[in-house]
Amino acid sequence: MTNNDRPTKNERRQHAREVARQRADAEKRRKRRNKWFLQGGIGLGIVAIAAIIGIVVVNVNNAPAVSAAGPANMATGAIQFTGKGGDVTPVTTKAVPAKGSPSAVPTSNADGAVAVTEYVDWACPVCKQFEATYADQILDKVKSGDATLAIRPVSILDRSYNGSRYASRAANAAMCVANYAPDKFLDVQTQFFENQPQEGTKGLTNAEIADLVKAGGATGSDVSECLSNEQFKGWVTKSTNQVLADDSLKGAQGFGTPTIVVNGKRLDSLGDVITQIDAAAK
Repeated sequence: MTNNDRPTKNERRQHAREVARQRADAEKRRKRRNKWFLQGGIGLGIVAIAAIIGIVVVNVNNAPAVSAAGPANMATGAIQFTGKGGDVTPVTTKAVPAKGSPSAVPTSNADGAVAVTEYVDWACPVCKQFEATYADQILDKVKSGDATLAIRPVSILDRSYNGSRYASRAANAAMCVANYAPDKFLDVQTQFFENQPQEGTKGLTNAEIADLVKAGGATGSDVSECLSNEQFKGWVTKSTNQVLADDSLKGAQGFGTPTIVVNGKRLDSLGDVITQIDAAAK
């Protein structure tokens, strides 16, 4: 290249200006693109959030009703049974309102019948053993009119069933039956104890719980919906917490199931239940 082929000073200046202009234009286009993507992203995010909120609202509005009130026929937190004509009959009562609390379980009866109260968890292996050993003897005393029986379901063993809340779901089933089919309560309880899952497992599924309830004779759409909606979920917690807070029900190791109370006295030994009932009847 000769000296005559080299760009002049003026040409070099113009070239530098052109390069600078091109770079400035490129920077403007980049900023416009970023602004568009940012605004578009925010817009899409808002749409997505709105869609999620809409889904949540729809799901909440369509969610099954969970009763804050207690079940009918459990005004004391327990379902009560008396003897009538050689049969065991549930006592019908109104439900405890949502802001109410169960009344005290009777510790005696005006006719002299011994008041027996059982606090049970349908997921409890010791409860299963107790029922297998003593249920028929206790019910014979109810049939004869020598005793009344109150059964209060609680849920204290969710921890034993690998996060499935089996004990709570079983307690809800107990309350569903008490509410909608009280005359089948004892038969359903027998089904749950005879088919009790081992601790350390997931327990029973909702479908398996429904099968046991049906096998015990409690049927109908109200029962099915109560089970699937876990209608008394809140009341299970409230009722259980009330029991756990009652110092009179605690032994040396605290509260456990089954806890048996005869005429207001908690038994230290489950094996004394029949002798204690007989002694109180005299």
